[in-house]
Formats: sequence, C-alpha cells, structure tokens
Amino acid sequence: MLWQVNMIMKLEDFEYYREPSGVIYCGDCLEILPLLESGSVDLVVTDPPYGINLQPQRGKTKPIQNDGVGQASKLWFDVVPLLHRAMKNDTAGLVFGGWSELWTKDMLDEWFVVKGCICWKKNNFGIGYYLRPQWELAWYIHKGKPPVPASAISDVWECEREIAPIHSCQKPIKLLEKGVNFCGGDLVLDPFLGSGTTAVAAKQLGRKFIGIEIEEKYCEMAKQRLAQEELALAS
Repeated sequence: MLWQVNMIMKLEDFEYYREPSGVIYCGDCLEILPLLESGSVDLVVTDPPYGINLQPQRGKTKPIQNDGVGQASKLWFDVVPLLHRAMKNDTAGLVFGGWSELWTKDMLDEWFVVKGCICWKKNNFGIGYYLRPQWELAWYIHKGKPPVPASAISDVWECEREIAPIHSCQKPIKLLEKGVNFCGGDLVLDPFLGSGTTAVAAKQLGRKFIGIEIEEKYCEMAKQRLAQEELALAS
C-alpha cells in the first residue's frame, strides 16, 4: 500500500512544535501522513506544489524533495490517497491548484467527490509576462456526505494577495479562514504548511490544527507566527 512506511519511525520523531491549539511536524508528508491515525481529521485545507519550479524564488536554498515541475504529478498521485485516509467520513476539504495543472482534479476524482471549484480573485497582479495572474483555483472536495453548509456562498472569493510574503506561495489569512469555516469541522490538516498560515487561521477561529512542512526554516517561521498569535490573544 502507498502508506506503508518504516514503522521504526514514530510520529513524535517528526514533532517540531506543539501548543494547545495544535502541532507542527517537520519532514516529508509522504512519511508523516501514514503515521497519523486513520480517520482522525475533520478537514483538509492545503496548497500543494502543482508544477511551479520555486527554485529561482528561493535563492540559495537547496532543492527539496517533491518540489518543482518534474515531481509534482507523482507527489499528487502519492499524497491524495493519504489525505483520504486521514480524513473522517463525511468531511470536506479545500485543495488549491493552478489553472494550467487541471490534471490535479483528475487525481482528486480518484478518491474524493469534487463538488466545486473556487476562484480566488487576488485583486492585484502576480508576477509574470503577457497575462499576469490575478486569480487562482481551489478544489472543494468531499469524503462521503458532509453536512450542508448553513448558507450558500459564491464560488468567487475576493481577497488581496500578500504584498510582502515570507513564503513564495503564501495565502492570506482571511482567505484560509474563509476556507476553514466553509469546510467545517474542528481539526484542520495542512500537509504543506509552508510559513504556517493555515495553522494561524485555524487558531484564530478557535480550531485545532496539524501542520506538516518539509523545510525546517518554514517550520520555524510558522512557530514564530503562532507564538505571536498567542501573545496577541493574551494581551
């Protein structure tokens, strides 16, 4: 099976940071996800690599596993069933994807019911040539039949992108707060945590979180952001 791993490794071996609201694990999600209890999380909100070579934006950072154009499809192929395994029955999730990588939906279709596609309108332009991107997609997925949301909302979500992000693919907190609220549930999983925005959003909403990030420098950023949030709540 895809989730069979060397059972010598334990979940606590990957633990980087823990607080009452949740935990961050530092390592490859392909190694960590199989160690999570099956059917233990209420929702997934995540932004996996989907074919963008981030190396030029990361300066001197060494290439990491599963990052870049060549490995994106294999990563999705391996990760999607692990996300399905981790989620409880009758739950929902939100998985970001690129407009030129619509094959990501095909892989999600193998394990989930894709109920819709959300268009995130960034309200300011990204980098690029010719047509500069102002929007991004997110697949709204179901495992089973989660409760119907209290009210219907538009599938176009307007939220300004981060002007000075600390991570190359950082999402705005308000965007992820909206995603967490729409999907419902208490325990949020993000296996591509980056600088920790999903965890911060979950904490601000009074939810619990599990975050997985392969690069230690981003784990440290997420830890610091969560600590600052703790100070803000205490003041």
